[in-house]
Amino acid sequence: MSWSWSQPKEATREKRIAADRPVYFVSDLHLGDGSRSDIFMRKDRALLELLGRVRDEGARLVIVGDAIDFYQAWGLTSVLKAHGPLLRALSELADRNGVVYVYGNHDYDIALFHELFRWEVCSTLRIGPDILVQHGHQFDPFIGPELQSSEMMTRIHHAIEHVVGWVRMPLHEFYTPANRLVYWGFHKLWHALKLRAWVFRSLGFPNVARKGLDWVNYWVRSESGDPMSMFWPALEGARRVGATTLVCGHAHMPGLVQAEGVQYVNTGSWTFGHAQYAVFDGSRFSVRDWITGREYGGELYQAALARELVDIDMDRWWRNQYLGWFRFRSAELRRQVNG
Repeated sequence: MSWSWSQPKEATREKRIAADRPVYFVSDLHLGDGSRSDIFMRKDRALLELLGRVRDEGARLVIVGDAIDFYQAWGLTSVLKAHGPLLRALSELADRNGVVYVYGNHDYDIALFHELFRWEVCSTLRIGPDILVQHGHQFDPFIGPELQSSEMMTRIHHAIEHVVGWVRMPLHEFYTPANRLVYWGFHKLWHALKLRAWVFRSLGFPNVARKGLDWVNYWVRSESGDPMSMFWPALEGARRVGATTLVCGHAHMPGLVQAEGVQYVNTGSWTFGHAQYAVFDGSRFSVRDWITGREYGGELYQAALARELVDIDMDRWWRNQYLGWFRFRSAELRRQVNG
């Protein structure tokens, strides 16, 4: 069977496993071609160490999507060349302990995960009676419904980064001249979109009028503490199917959060300086960074939990953040703290 986002009718498969042994979760590895723009940042040794622990404990590994960044690497061959020992170790772990792969929005062709790496591939994983595992793009209001168009945007994004460097959020972590210019440009785009919205509303097309504004506000919420605007939709999605725990990635923001009867576990990512993972020991979850040892609770989700971001828009964010001359408050404060 050929799996591809160009064949969406074939891209749904649920798997169930028992909660009979420890489970380790990683997601959003984004393994690339090993070049400067490979956001995995050559942490192969660290991940190999984690895989060694999984193997020695007899635990199961679940990769919660976006393992390989095909859009950055432009194909599989360069990824195999850059990360061959790591991918070989993952295949060996699949044969010995079992590796489940819950595919994500970057996984445009996933047959190779099963056929080449011998991972058990699914779109949704259920562990025991009440743990739900999905990548998370299903709860993303923009990427989820529009995988095809988001794929093109991702390709364009990577092409730009190959030329100008990192254009990423949050801004305080990527405070580069190019990124500061992009954020400034988004504000100007916002004003153009407001004028466009006024025109379309006047012509009787309110849905068209809102679309561009909604996209910029989605970006602002992501910047402000709810990456991909998926936190509350994810909780609702878990409740809808009777899950008391939801494990996902996609947002690249690790956390273990209790809200409205659901335990939300975000595995974070292995991009840039991060090496985040989650563990279920049979009774409880924990979320940590393999390199630093830091344990995450709900501290990064306070703004989302307080619903401070529901009504935020570009105007509000800009008034609070912009200091003039391409300087932004949160990044300047972080620069001062770091000396």
